Amino acid sequence: MIGIRTGLPLPSGWEIFLQLLVYFMVEDYTNYWIHRFLHGKWGYEKIHKVHHEYTAPIGFAAPYAHWAEILILGIPSFLGPAMVPGHMITFWLWIALRQIEAIETHSGYACYAFLIC
Repeated sequence: MIGIRTGLPLPSGWEIFLQLLVYFMVEDYTNYWIHRFLHGKWGYEKIHKVHHEYTAPIGFAAPYAHWAEILILGIPSFLGPAMVPGHMITFWLWIALRQIEAIETHSGYACYAFLIC
């Protein structure tokens, strides 16, 4: 319905790269503001405090959250592909990279994307 392709031809490397770049930028921007809202008084007390039950940095804390937070923070992950639809391969690669990023940012290590820590 939103235009994600599933057939041939497969996307070029540049097409995948540029779409993933847009996806990361859209997700990062919108996720920042939603996460900031969830750290406000109402958002934290009602929803986000579940995510902070772990006091030490742990990768498992990335998906551990209130059901409403999972739904709310899922919106930024799908907003980029909805704005700039690509191929299903690009979409699945995006979802995999997004999960890796979420686990890495909650691990407690100061790593940067695609660099050896």
